[in-house]
Amino acid sequence: MDIKSLNIFVKIVQYKSFSLAAEKLYVTQPTISKAIHHLEQEIGVPLFHRGEAGRKRDAILTYMGEQIYQHALVILEEQQRIFETVAKVRQLKQGKLILGLPPLGSILLSSLIAKFHKQYPEIELSFLEVGASGIEDAILAKKVDVGILLGHLKPVLSGIPIIDSPLCLLSRKETQWKNRAQVKLIELKEESFLLYDDSFTLNNMIIQAANYVGFEPHVVCKSSQWDFIAKMVESDVGIALLPKIYCEQLDQEKYNMSLLESPNLNWTLSMAWNTTVAMNPATRAWLKIIEENQHEIHF
Repeated sequence: MDIKSLNIFVKIVQYKSFSLAAEKLYVTQPTISKAIHHLEQEIGVPLFHRGEAGRKRDAILTYMGEQIYQHALVILEEQQRIFETVAKVRQLKQGKLILGLPPLGSILLSSLIAKFHKQYPEIELSFLEVGASGIEDAILAKKVDVGILLGHLKPVLSGIPIIDSPLCLLSRKETQWKNRAQVKLIELKEESFLLYDDSFTLNNMIIQAANYVGFEPHVVCKSSQWDFIAKMVESDVGIALLPKIYCEQLDQEKYNMSLLESPNLNWTLSMAWNTTVAMNPATRAWLKIIEENQHEIHF
């Protein structure tokens, strides 16, 4: 049913005049009459009583016209609500932002998340907290708006670089790696590795690099919690490969940190989104905050 015709119908009833409705709507009276004629044909009943000798319409509703008028008011009110909702979303007074964050992502971005909430308190924030592989799957499946990914992005994805930190060997202080500024990956062939949950892209990166230089890592523990992995290193359960930016936050009296080489591996993070999805205003506002406040992304 044509919303425009319903609006004309309602205005005729409210102004109690075909001619006055035409004047208020800035259209001709024949346009008004034609719209009502089409509406009556579509509904199948007359909406207004005819004038004397049927030559002229009065703006007096038939019984069916009265019933349909009540429905028309509801329809037009819902239409107005649609416009109001769209306006609120565009003005960031309503909406939802779903962020994909790896376990350390919430720490890295805590200050920016707080900044976003302060600027746009009406936007609901929701988080998917899994490894980068899981986040990538969710972005591709259009289940999250934007999220942190590790390494190179697939063709349908785009992103803003936020972190680029080399991987380091994290070992207990009193080991053979003490005072080693650099360590080749092949030298770790006989070590016990503390790795990450299989949903972590970093996990796959380390295993593939080890395979490339000629060995399969001996994995003694997997965890999604980097703090727990660091504690296991401290307890001499094994060694771990972690980003330098994270290792630098640990107690240097307890750990030895050596830059990994041959190959050099980097923890390169991007705030990424699916380019095949229409970007909503909340996502656009979040990316603007990322771009303007990259200096605040840290542990």
